[in-house]
Amino acid sequence: MDTQLEYIFQFLHQLDVKLFFLINQTRSHFLDMVMVTVSDFGFFAPFIAAFILYRLVKGSNRERVMWIIGIVAIVTSDALCARVLKPLVGRMRPYVSLDNVFLYKSGKWIVTNPAFRSSVKKSLSWPSCHSTNMWTAAFYIYGWKKIYAIPVFVLAFLVSYSRIYLGVHYPFDCIGGLFIGLAWGSLLVLIAKKMIDLLSDVC
Repeated sequence: MDTQLEYIFQFLHQLDVKLFFLINQTRSHFLDMVMVTVSDFGFFAPFIAAFILYRLVKGSNRERVMWIIGIVAIVTSDALCARVLKPLVGRMRPYVSLDNVFLYKSGKWIVTNPAFRSSVKKSLSWPSCHSTNMWTAAFYIYGWKKIYAIPVFVLAFLVSYSRIYLGVHYPFDCIGGLFIGLAWGSLLVLIAKKMIDLLSDVC
C-alpha cells in the first residue's frame, strides 16, 4: 500500500514538473509583460478597492454586509494559505528545487542553476496564496452576483497562470488554490447569508 502511494505521489509530482516547464518555458515578450502585470496585485488592487468602496456607500445594507464579509474572506484565505497550509505541506518553490526555471525576481529574469539555488532563500510553495485569494474572491462573488464574478474568474485564471509563468509556483499549487478558494469562498457565502438573515430578523 505504501509503495502504491509513493508511486502515485511520484507520478503526480513528475506530471506537475512537466506541466510547469511546459508553461514556464513557453515564452514571448508579450506574455512577459502581461504576466508580470497580472501577477502584481498593486496594479489592479486600487481599482477593486475603489469599486468596493463605491458599493459600500451606494449599496443596500445587505450588499454592505456582503462586501465586508467578502473582504474578511480574502484576508482569512490568505492567512489560511500562508500560516497554516504552506507550513503544514512544506513544499519548496520550483526555483528552489529545479534548474532552468525562468524566474522573475527583483524586476529581472533569471534562469536558475545550482549556484543560484544554493544561495536563494528557501520559500514554501503549496498552495499559491495569489491563486487561493483570487479564487476565494471569485467563488464568493459568484455566490452573490454571478455577473460580477465573470471578470473575477478570468482574472483568477490569469493570476494563477502568471504564477507558473513567473517561475514561483507549480501548476498543482495553483490548482490547490482553486479548490481551497472554492471551499472557503462558498463557506463564507453561507456564513454571510446566515448573518444577513439574523440581522433581518433582529431589525
